[in-house]
Amino acid sequence: MNKLNLNKNIVSFNKNELYKIMEIYSKKIAIGEWKDYSICFKKNYALFCIHKSFSIEPEFRILKNRSLDTNFILSNRSKIIIKSKSLNKLLNFLKKPNLKLVK
Repeated sequence: MNKLNLNKNIVSFNKNELYKIMEIYSKKIAIGEWKDYSICFKKNYALFCIHKSFSIEPEFRILKNRSLDTNFILSNRSKIIIKSKSLNKLLNFLKKPNLKLVK
């Protein structure tokens, strides 16, 4: 089997989707809110993980899957925040500033 046939079976973020994700990611890096990312492409899903520190566990996960009911899922650790057919809905959540209570 050649490589071209294998790549057709893998879910991935397209160029426009990655551009939108990286646009927010670069702003959050610049203000020190996020530190690192990881990305994974599998047969049934693609995963973009955002890390607030250099730990193994990501703070946020953007999941793109093949399912027809929901294409994108944003989760925080193990909690699902938003499910949507639109990546923009998920990214609007990530654009919000990280507000913390200061005593």
